[in-house]
Amino acid sequence: MTAALYNGFPLVTSDTGAYLNTALNFSMLTDRPVTYGLFMRLTGLHFSYWFIIWAQSLLLAALLLRCITAFAPRLGWAGQLLLLGMLSWATGFSWYSSQLMPDIFTATGLLALGLLLLGKFRSRLEQVGLLLTLLLCTIMHNSNLLSFSLTCLCFGGLAWQQRLFVRRLVLRAHWLLATATVLAGWVVLPTINAAMGGGFVVSKAAPVFLVARLVEAGVVDHYLSDHCSDANAPWLCAARDQLPNDAMTFLWDANSPYNKSGGLEANLVAYRYIVRDIATSPRYYPQLVVMAVQSTLRQLTHLAHGDGLWAYRENTSPYWKIPEVIPFEMKAYLSSMQNHGSLHFEDLTQRAYTAQLLALAVLVTVIGAAQRGRLAESLVPVVLLLSVWGIGLIANAFATGALANVADRLQGRVAWLLPLGVLLLLAEWLPSRLPALWSQLFNRTAVATPRLPKA
Repeated sequence: MTAALYNGFPLVTSDTGAYLNTALNFSMLTDRPVTYGLFMRLTGLHFSYWFIIWAQSLLLAALLLRCITAFAPRLGWAGQLLLLGMLSWATGFSWYSSQLMPDIFTATGLLALGLLLLGKFRSRLEQVGLLLTLLLCTIMHNSNLLSFSLTCLCFGGLAWQQRLFVRRLVLRAHWLLATATVLAGWVVLPTINAAMGGGFVVSKAAPVFLVARLVEAGVVDHYLSDHCSDANAPWLCAARDQLPNDAMTFLWDANSPYNKSGGLEANLVAYRYIVRDIATSPRYYPQLVVMAVQSTLRQLTHLAHGDGLWAYRENTSPYWKIPEVIPFEMKAYLSSMQNHGSLHFEDLTQRAYTAQLLALAVLVTVIGAAQRGRLAESLVPVVLLLSVWGIGLIANAFATGALANVADRLQGRVAWLLPLGVLLLLAEWLPSRLPALWSQLFNRTAVATPRLPKA
């Protein structure tokens, strides 16, 4: 939470006001889970906004320390602090844990998932705590439901293909329990929504977001060209020439066909029909595959910091909701660096991209060593952890980029896990290799500089 301390107030985005409204009024959100709003209410509402980010930062810190002790046991407390300091400086993950947003729970969930899948818990009680944490993180964001499910299923397929279950490098019981917990989120979240009067659905607005994504990819235009001559032509045919170029404009611009025609309630049935018709028509599958692959790859490269962290003053959702919930913190909110436009992220973004490239270079080297059978046995748990997180990063890019929007915030929230995994790998490998490297360097120096004969 150092970023919030630097800013002078917890960081906010345009979506923060919607979560605060849920926390204050127990109101349903049509386009996102209510879970984070309930978390805000339980941890800090009516007391201080700082309590909310303290809670999520403490949970993150506990899991980070647990991962370090489990996968790099040679590090002492000084080494652990050094590793975390390097990670924070290079990746800036504190800028996500310091936001009044659920984004940090994607990385938190992947930390818990790695510990659970690889059996790195010290007691049954700790395992239960990790499972509850995983379930909480799963239902914090709609994309987490899909990305965590894909991570578990794909890692299970990898474990089967590489005979990790047979070799007992991964226990089948651990994988089944973690996977069942994630899949339970598909029932738990709709149940919470139903209890709050929103119906037994994951997200009521899912068809709208899918149509917006398909508009940006050109699939909707293709679909309309095929069906606008039908007797029951979609109403969007009348607005075909007004469709914007990107999903964000389609969803949020007041002059987009979606908003001008009445928004969610007026369009939900028609959009469900369009999505279902496209999904069941093989003629669109090649275009959908290209869209999914291209969007996933694009999302993997979008890691810049500062996405959405601009000033929110008069006539913005956070500005209206901050004083409504905790009025005595309004002055601190208005005087924050964010609301003075004093936050700059160019250097941090450059460091984050550099850290990713260096981590990828190390990862390629490790993969090459593993294929040649030269991977030390002590490094296997960390390599498996990197496999879990690597699958998780790709699954997150697919769930957000292909099905919603390509945005730096949505991938940057988890991208820092790759440098973390590589640092854990180096922390486990270097202590065993440094003496040999030093000895090799010393012997080469000795050979290169022979003694001169005495006169």
